[in-house]
Amino acid sequence: MWFKKEKTLRGQFGGLSDDQWLDVLIKSVEQPVIKGVRMPSFAAAEVQKETVGAANKDALKAAHVFYVYAKAACQRYGSVLQEGSQILDFGVSWGRICRFFLKDVDISGIHGVDVNDRYLEMARQSGCAGHLSLIEPLGRLPYDGPTFNLTYAYSVFTHLPEHVQDNWLDEIARTLRPGGLLVATVEPPRFFDFFAEMNPNDPSLHPWHAVMARKTQADPSLRTRLASDGHVYIPWDGEVGEVYGDTVMTSNYVHEHWGRHFEVLEYLDDPKQFWQAVVVARKR
Repeated sequence: MWFKKEKTLRGQFGGLSDDQWLDVLIKSVEQPVIKGVRMPSFAAAEVQKETVGAANKDALKAAHVFYVYAKAACQRYGSVLQEGSQILDFGVSWGRICRFFLKDVDISGIHGVDVNDRYLEMARQSGCAGHLSLIEPLGRLPYDGPTFNLTYAYSVFTHLPEHVQDNWLDEIARTLRPGGLLVATVEPPRFFDFFAEMNPNDPSLHPWHAVMARKTQADPSLRTRLASDGHVYIPWDGEVGEVYGDTVMTSNYVHEHWGRHFEVLEYLDDPKQFWQAVVVARKR
């Protein structure tokens, strides 16, 4: 059903500019059918805030900046998105970002994976992608070989320890087509500066901010390790800390470590554009 509807959606809105498309998606928060086309729905506002810190219009605006950057990177490096292109949202959650690409490619070309089936079910219900799959934290991608023109990961590698990152860098490289791009955000060293002046006992702080302020202020060796190793992992409490926490990486580390599979084309660390740094890497 959604495959047939998406072609109508792409045909209806494919000629819009990216900014005009953002306006349409913002309108779709309250207007589920626009120009006779049913738009992808949204997770509940509290779920949106739980996952991305914002909801509806504000969540879409932040995602739009990344979408525009990723699509422009494809144009800069010869992997222009078009009919027939295949895109993977690595860490799709409830489908905030992948819906933007419905203007550019068929819904059958939009794939998403996540380790959280609760969020995946919300994405399934929304109709934001053609193929959605549950993966294990140290599993494999459910594709036999080179499939994707673009794989992107927004605020995913920011949370993975090195051995988990390595697993997924291997898998992403395995499933990218030759010359395909990986566009991913990473935490740059300024991550520590953000928490340096916070009072972790301030009751107005977001719980994650309070925990990170406490942990980073209590352990000055984190900065030392970052300087020597190029990366540092701060595990979350409990069993989840084995595979999930907060990871900070330098540009040199990304170029050298990710360079096993990719030519790292960009490491953009500009807080005026993005809260995190953005890496653009091309499969060798």
